[in-house]
Amino acid sequence: MKKNKSLRILSVIVIVYMLMALLWWAILLHRKNNEVFVLKADLLKEEYMNKAGIAQMDITTLPEYEELQSEYNRQMYMILGEAAVFGITLILGIFFINRAFVRELSVAEKQKNFLLSITHELKSPLASINLILSTFIKRNLPQDKVKELSQDGLNESVRLEELFNKILIATRLDKAYPFNFEETDLSNTIYNVVQSFRKRHEDVTLDVQIQNDIIKDVDRESIVSVVKNLLENAYKYSTSQKHIFISLKQEGGNIHLDVADNGVGIAKNERNKVFDQFYRVGSEDTRESTGTGLGLYIVNQIVTAHNGKIKITDNPGGGTNFQITL
Repeated sequence: MKKNKSLRILSVIVIVYMLMALLWWAILLHRKNNEVFVLKADLLKEEYMNKAGIAQMDITTLPEYEELQSEYNRQMYMILGEAAVFGITLILGIFFINRAFVRELSVAEKQKNFLLSITHELKSPLASINLILSTFIKRNLPQDKVKELSQDGLNESVRLEELFNKILIATRLDKAYPFNFEETDLSNTIYNVVQSFRKRHEDVTLDVQIQNDIIKDVDRESIVSVVKNLLENAYKYSTSQKHIFISLKQEGGNIHLDVADNGVGIAKNERNKVFDQFYRVGSEDTRESTGTGLGLYIVNQIVTAHNGKIKITDNPGGGTNFQITL
């Protein structure tokens, strides 16, 4: 952070120096142009006075003076024009460099957050699985306890598998992922995802409104990934009394999928950022929730590939509502 601040201060100093140098250059050229004009006017006046044999005369009406004045004006316009072009070019260059610099800082921060979060996401389930296996080795447990710990280990293993799948999908999406569009029963597909989610999370209340027989050409696996990510996101950020609403309906040529939670919500200035790769609200050093910053990025990429749109609105009952239109 200190290094970035120092670079920013140095950049500002260089920019101010260049602008001051530009201004000083324009002033000097203006002075030189004015000096040349006065000198040429004096020479012209002296030449005419010598020819006429007089001590004083007004040369402003002479054709030669008007030509000299015209040349002076052209030089002034050229100086002003070059200064303006150079100044505008400098300002635009500074703007684009600064924007690129800010983007690089943002990407670096996101990658740092991703590395911190992925380390935690990998470490936690591995530690749980290791603890369970160590318990099996060191102790003779009753059958019901063995079954309970085995289920816990399986859940952690599934969590790891989903994490790896998420990273794999995000990597593929960055490299022109080949979507396989085929006629799919969206109603049945999404219902099955919801039922699987319900079995894994028995502590959540699900309000499911899925219209029957909605058929559309989609990449089935991608749509499954979208629904999984939105449901897991809703579960993660819901309150202790978890309540998730999911709706699927068709209106005319459009298909609408809504997933809403009763959590803390997302600030309006964060809503476009949450779809960026690795982006997560807040700092990784103080964040309590798990995640990698890939889920909503994957959702947005898949929806875009299906020529759809996704937007975030406030849930009237509190929380966030993700609205997808295909």
